[in-house]
Amino acid sequence: MTSLYFFIPTFIILLLISPLFLEIRVSFNALKNSGVFCVYIFKIKLLYFFFEINGKEIKLKNEKETKEKQLEFDSPEIVLYEEFANQIKEKTRLRFLEVFYNIGLEDSFITSLVCGFLNVGALIFFSSIKNKKPTASLGLYDTHSFNKKVIEISVNLNMSISLFDVVYSFIVSVILSKKKKINI
Repeated sequence: MTSLYFFIPTFIILLLISPLFLEIRVSFNALKNSGVFCVYIFKIKLLYFFFEINGKEIKLKNEKETKEKQLEFDSPEIVLYEEFANQIKEKTRLRFLEVFYNIGLEDSFITSLVCGFLNVGALIFFSSIKNKKPTASLGLYDTHSFNKKVIEISVNLNMSISLFDVVYSFIVSVILSKKKKINI
């Protein structure tokens, strides 16, 4: 009977070290300055909202409510997010990254030049990712619209990280952002 009590800590430890499979999907239309952001955990939708960018203001819309948030790049909240992203970046395992874009500038010559420039830039970015995360699968899918004006970009990112790494990274980022706040 006493061995059953060891089952609870064992379950908690396994939960902390087992990987979480995250999928992030972002789509953005540059002509309308609006897009969609989605986060899935184990193929279950966790977050889903529309966003619009107007200068320094970001408007977030959900199915239920609309929030407007003023974006300041010096706020302690942004410093915390930046530090948390730096900590998480080291601990995640990138499974795949897919970039889709559709560009049309109503002139076929300029559209071809811009798309070629974007392809070269994306492939340079992909090679730097591949040097750091060699097991990642990377894909670039482009569509050219020669007769209409459209600029749409979509990113599909799939990664895995353990819950322990998320908690540890958050604690470290809070400590480091407090130190930066004191030094400023």
